[in-house]
Amino acid sequence: MKASETQITDFVLERARKKDLDELKEELARRAADFLKESKPKPKEIGDKQIKNLVAMAQMAATPLEIKAFIEYQMGRDSSGQGWAAEFNGKPFGKALIEEIEEVEKLARDRLKDSNRTADRRFVLLCLAHFFGYLSWRVKYLEYLLKEKSPGKNRRTGGERDDGNR
Repeated sequence: MKASETQITDFVLERARKKDLDELKEELARRAADFLKESKPKPKEIGDKQIKNLVAMAQMAATPLEIKAFIEYQMGRDSSGQGWAAEFNGKPFGKALIEEIEEVEKLARDRLKDSNRTADRRFVLLCLAHFFGYLSWRVKYLEYLLKEKSPGKNRRTGGERDDGNR
């Protein structure tokens, strides 16, 4: 195959991925909101930075198994039981997240079957990266709600930062 044919093939593949991902974005965002509900608090030590690490992993990983192994590793490191190993919906948070990852994988693979691209492993990871991105946004929103509900909240005016980060 010539270089120009490879470029055309890559372009067509990327366009198909974008189209399929665009059709799944609403479902991925909904899944993130359903996973972390206002009524069921997330573990104390899980913040948006931990979830953003998963976004980066999904962008660099060769397979979803790498992400699951990282989560299992984090569960093993959680000696306080307040983060990845904390109880969440009757199981450790990491285990619940792995189960959700498997559901997102299934959703992505079903989309690939519909598009006749069952060998496109990169698409599954792309879907996971977007799911983790939406989950990170959700974590940040839930942290905001917690601050709003806390008594004696110290709200700042203007563009002042409360933790030095935005």
